[in-house]
Amino acid sequence: MPNAAKIELPADLQAFAEERVRVGKSASVADFVREVLEDNKRALLRDLLSEGIAELDADLGVESSPEDLMAEVRAEAHIR
Repeated sequence: MPNAAKIELPADLQAFAEERVRVGKSASVADFVREVLEDNKRALLRDLLSEGIAELDADLGVESSPEDLMAEVRAEAHIR
């Protein structure tokens, strides 16, 4: 797996993740953490999209290219 990093979870989060694996909700603790991070990333992008739509509805939008818009979203969300 590219860029795999070893992280240590606090005991309560480790136990929670292990329980999710035990009951079959995730294949492994690593998969559970990955799923949670992906969910968080999607939620952040939804929030940014909602914020942008609200700005457009309030006539606060500015014209930009799709590439510039995505670059701005990525920078604000701290993603590549």
